[in-house]
Amino acid sequence: MLHGARGRRACQALALLVMACQQSEAVGPSPSVESPPAVVRAPQAGPLTGRTRWLRALTGAGRESAVGLAHDARGNLVLALDSEDAVADLFGPLLVPASGTAAPKTFGVAKYGTGGERMWSVSLPGFAEVVTVSSRGHVFVAGRNPAGADLGGGPLPAGRFLLKLGREGDFVWARSLVSLGVSPDFVLQRAEVDLLGNVVLAGTLPDAKLGGVAALVKVDARGGYLWTYAHPEPGAATGVAADREGSLYVTGLLHPPRSPVTLDAQPFLLKLDPRGRPLWERRLDTASGGATGVAVHGDRVLVTGAFSEPLTFEGKTHGVEPGGSEAFVAAFDREGTPRWSRAFGFQGLGIAMDEHDGAVVVGRYAHGDDLGAGAMVGAPGSTLNLFMVKLDRVDGGVRWARGFAMAPSGVGEVSEERFFVSSSKKGASALLGTRLSTMEFGTGALGEPGGGGRELFLGGFEP
Repeated sequence: MLHGARGRRACQALALLVMACQQSEAVGPSPSVESPPAVVRAPQAGPLTGRTRWLRALTGAGRESAVGLAHDARGNLVLALDSEDAVADLFGPLLVPASGTAAPKTFGVAKYGTGGERMWSVSLPGFAEVVTVSSRGHVFVAGRNPAGADLGGGPLPAGRFLLKLGREGDFVWARSLVSLGVSPDFVLQRAEVDLLGNVVLAGTLPDAKLGGVAALVKVDARGGYLWTYAHPEPGAATGVAADREGSLYVTGLLHPPRSPVTLDAQPFLLKLDPRGRPLWERRLDTASGGATGVAVHGDRVLVTGAFSEPLTFEGKTHGVEPGGSEAFVAAFDREGTPRWSRAFGFQGLGIAMDEHDGAVVVGRYAHGDDLGAGAMVGAPGSTLNLFMVKLDRVDGGVRWARGFAMAPSGVGEVSEERFFVSSSKKGASALLGTRLSTMEFGTGALGEPGGGGRELFLGGFEP
């Protein structure tokens, strides 16, 4: 369903696809670990159709930013967030900022159990940009400390770092990315861990001739540098996923040459072997669009994002109102053969897959949009409403769709707010993001957000 109200936000939607994680500088204290109080279990009754199992408000007096979200092999959740002020949830302090008049920015890493109970949290100086979890439960966080900091293993030089934490939030090692030979201007967007424990960082690498290019950096499980891949054309990488053989799937957008056809940006999917060598590349047929996320399981690779010019996939054209925007999901097999596509809502923000042929997409929609299960109610006149849609990864069939109304806010630009979705092996899903208004997720309304009109939330959902 197309909406004229989308036009004024189309540029904002595509701007989000190439947004860089530019944050304030930080130096500061030694790590601190917060132990939560007694566990609170969520009820288990009810149909497995995306029902909200639990919801946590992550509140603070300042402005909190979501950094990332990932499930471990046992179904627990790990998240990272940034804030200059203290942040708390139902269990008490989650992020404890540095003290003093010149307190630096602080990032927090927290682990939650399958019922939404917080297991531990760690507060560290600086700010995080990406987070991921290995199959063994080790947590990897990459970020930046322009003035240098001690993350637990001794002082690191100024610049970007990669930090490894144990299953209980204990320090394992930290590395300076600059010391590994990585450009200090490499802007991070996503991270992934393969089955061998190697860490892959995806983002944008500055290039003197091209401006910026989609790039990957791979580091082994002990923090040793392995390789860097840089795309030969201008663009940005916004997502990366690894399959069971260690091959990598990179997505984002490219800015192709403007002759003979005028193209603004194209979503792309690139497969690399474990050594970083390109195997194949696919570009979606639209004159203006970009991808925000990629997921792989079995013989399906799924990409999501948005387009503002018609998109054609396997002979089927998805239209879009002039000046508007549509979300898409496109499926390929692992050899790059196109399989199916869907278009709905306003913008795709992220995607995750489980081991039961399920794929959950999160994005934005307008009131009245059909997300595959009928017209969805949202805040009228708003394209900030959030959706979660679960698809069958094999054929693209809709299993369930949920919408969460979010009204416009007077707090200013919203394109920099990030949303993350993750799925456990068994199909339970989680959503981390920022709300700008009163919202209802099915567990009781969350009131007007404090902290400058923005507030983080974390929700757990049934398969």
